[in-house]
Amino acid sequence: MGSLVLDPIAKPLQFLPRSKDQQHFSFLLQQNPDLKLHQLKQIQAQLLRRFLHQDNILITKLVSVCSASGTMDYATRLFIYVQEPDLVLCNSMLKGYTKNSLFEQALLFYAQLLKRGFFPDNFTLPCVLKACASMSCTSLGRQIHAFLAKNDIVSDDIFVLNSLLDMYFKCHEKEFAMRVFQQIGEPNSTSWNIMVSGFLSSGDLKSAHELFDEMPNRDVSSWNTMISAYTKWGELESAQKLFDIMPERNLVSWNALIAGFSRNGQNDEALSVFSKMLKSGIKPDNSTILSVVSALSGAISPDSDAVDQIVGFASSVNSVSVSNAILNLYAKLGRIKDARKVFNEIPEKDLVAWNSMIAGYSQNQRPVEAIVLFRQMQSECRLRVKPDGMTMVSLIYSCSQMGALGMGKWLHAYIEKNGVELDVFLVTALIDMYAKCGNLDRSRQLFKEMPIKDLASWNAMIKGLAIHGQGKEALEIFTLMERNGVAPNDITFVALLSACSHGGLAAKGLELFDLMQNKYSIVPRIEHYGCVIDLLGRAGRLADAYEFIKHIPIEPDKVVWGSLLSACRSHQNVTLAEEAAQRLVELDPTHNGNYVLLSNVYASVGKWKDVEKVRAHMRTQHVQKTPGCSLVELDGVVHEFIAGDRSHPRSEEIYAAWDELVKRIKPMGYVPDMGALLRNLDGEDREEALYRHSEKLALAFALINSEPESSIRIVKNLRICRDCHRAMELVSKLEERDIIVRYRNRFHHFKAGYCSCEGYW
Repeated sequence: MGSLVLDPIAKPLQFLPRSKDQQHFSFLLQQNPDLKLHQLKQIQAQLLRRFLHQDNILITKLVSVCSASGTMDYATRLFIYVQEPDLVLCNSMLKGYTKNSLFEQALLFYAQLLKRGFFPDNFTLPCVLKACASMSCTSLGRQIHAFLAKNDIVSDDIFVLNSLLDMYFKCHEKEFAMRVFQQIGEPNSTSWNIMVSGFLSSGDLKSAHELFDEMPNRDVSSWNTMISAYTKWGELESAQKLFDIMPERNLVSWNALIAGFSRNGQNDEALSVFSKMLKSGIKPDNSTILSVVSALSGAISPDSDAVDQIVGFASSVNSVSVSNAILNLYAKLGRIKDARKVFNEIPEKDLVAWNSMIAGYSQNQRPVEAIVLFRQMQSECRLRVKPDGMTMVSLIYSCSQMGALGMGKWLHAYIEKNGVELDVFLVTALIDMYAKCGNLDRSRQLFKEMPIKDLASWNAMIKGLAIHGQGKEALEIFTLMERNGVAPNDITFVALLSACSHGGLAAKGLELFDLMQNKYSIVPRIEHYGCVIDLLGRAGRLADAYEFIKHIPIEPDKVVWGSLLSACRSHQNVTLAEEAAQRLVELDPTHNGNYVLLSNVYASVGKWKDVEKVRAHMRTQHVQKTPGCSLVELDGVVHEFIAGDRSHPRSEEIYAAWDELVKRIKPMGYVPDMGALLRNLDGEDREEALYRHSEKLALAFALINSEPESSIRIVKNLRICRDCHRAMELVSKLEERDIIVRYRNRFHHFKAGYCSCEGYW
């Protein structure tokens, strides 16, 4: 006797001569439920050769294999050529359609069966009812209900009745569902679970709980359904109580509780449940990992051991969604190298993966790498993965960090050219970017053109005006915001207080601080207190600022004391400067800026011995002064300059250009401000050191490499010194150029010999 052989590695089927064809084909299909399409076609060809293509049993098994492999188009073609199909074959077709979510085809097929005179049985109707539920086809569902009422053969079949029950709930016919349930003689656990789930899906938690209590036999699915429902509605205590008393738990039970805590922001509780789950011997799956990663991402200070533990579980899971979640977690924790390692190991990177990695670079102040990765995405993926709004928001934020206006403009043009939706989030990011890159007029224009403005949009515009020293305009926007019925939040008032601080509007700032608490019931955060200290300090009210610090209900942080120390430098108050510096050293003994500020205060009043003590202490503590660094963008290329650095290929030309500028602005009143420089330098060396500040080098380079009358934009890592500030004013008048200097989040616009800060900086 011959045999039929199937190669296990998906090679073409090899048929050997044999008898009892029907048995052998039946055995082949039964033992190989995961056949590929080309193999199914080979089998069909053999059935045709052996005149078995009309055998309903074999065609039914072929259809079942098609259903499992998702090739229902081929199954449909097989069915069409069967001259006399029986009900079993028809039911197999219906099951295949519903299993593959082809519900419309299922209903059309059922209608054809009725036309051909087929009489449905208890295998036909559950499939049709499932399709009715998914298509919300209540009318056909009611017809089947009427058929059941008249037919004694299938009307008592619990599987059919449960399908009818489920259909009515999913078609939002709760009353009919309750009638069906009441007519079931002996409902099984599935019947009860459908009822509970149905009430929950309609939002009737009370009825669901009452029904749950009435259930004669509650299986683990019943408990899980209720726990999931309680977590969905935020009733986590009730969910925890049910979980604690349930007689048996499975992975779904643990997942439901962990996901509930994570989804409701109770991250520590979610991680605690996860720890107990592991101790109970339950192994996590994809759902567990995603929920735990979400909890770790939301935790204030996630435990590094817990992070490494969940990453260990994730490493054994081949899931892009899990990899993306781990990538996001690493990025949020600042472990950007680990994030990139995960990213590199994803074999088929989708848009979510690219967006996660680009956002990770952007959020961790690595903007250049974000831009480079975007270029790589364009090169590798081309049309396969197209950037969306989330991609653009991260890239625009990167431009904001660098002050790269040229790149920001290119991205804006790319968005418009490629049809990326300019939703409120993306426009808000553009408003913020243009402001931080020095083009405040473009920010104003975009804001004005926005058809719908959310709170973030108003905040972005107010903040943009604040960093450019436009305090009065920022207050006008706030007034307009209130008239439009948009309630401010704590971020709004940080921006407003900053605007008042840099605009010399101390009285208005204090008024806003009271308004925030009395009208809007916003509890001040340390950022708000820091803004008030800065506000009073810039106005020269150092005693008031110090007194205000004493009465802050929150422990003052380094930002608060730093604001006071900075004000002391500006107003040469040595006593308060020493107090502020001492507090700063206690909070952050390694931060070089604190020592530099105190040293400059001493130098400004000629206390050179104290200057030497501070600098000696810095050497003892191995505290290094951060060198000044300035960036200037020309023709899409960002050029970097370090104070005193001669590594630029055109450094000789740059230094010569600045020396020439100094000769020309001295007759205009420029006198080098050498008060804060070290005393052990002689006069010529001290003046030389001033001339080599990074922003001066960037300015000289820009002047000799840009068109006359074009604006110059410089981004610096440290605060601009008084000498550079004065020099910029005079050069703007001499060269008739607008010069825009940004340090951190503060802008100085130099034009015709004046600065927009009006001395409040």
